[in-house]
Amino acid sequence: MSAWLAAAYAVLALGLAWSLTGAASWRRRVPYILCAPPLALGLWLGRPETAGWPTSAGIPVHAQLVWASVDEPDPSLNDPGHVYLWLDVGGTAPRAYALPYSPQLDRQVQTAMRGVKRGQPLAVGRRSTGRASSHGHGHVIVRFYPHPPVVLPPKTH
Repeated sequence: MSAWLAAAYAVLALGLAWSLTGAASWRRRVPYILCAPPLALGLWLGRPETAGWPTSAGIPVHAQLVWASVDEPDPSLNDPGHVYLWLDVGGTAPRAYALPYSPQLDRQVQTAMRGVKRGQPLAVGRRSTGRASSHGHGHVIVRFYPHPPVVLPPKTH
């Protein structure tokens, strides 16, 4: 969350508390009462991507694959297609990522999903090739591999 967004939330909360409990006259409360709804709407519309909606931000260097879905391109709708990955990145819930469709990534995802459906934990990694893509950025390679087993420390009595 950006600093201005945090400050706006603080102003909204403090203003609400003041308007409900303050001893000031109504004349002093009216500007807050008039400004609070547009500020709340602005905060709602300006919020960062919310959980559940896929982000187009780059996937993390390491994460665990929870699920994936492929939307193939549809030239009739001018839709370039997307690959959606739900990754466990250590938060409270998996995070959805949207990647541009490619036939190679589609094949990789189909293979990875067969492993997930068999109960095999799979990790996801990425690396950049350094070669420029059509967008001028290095091309990112996504790879799926068996998640390393968790090794717990020995129990002591």
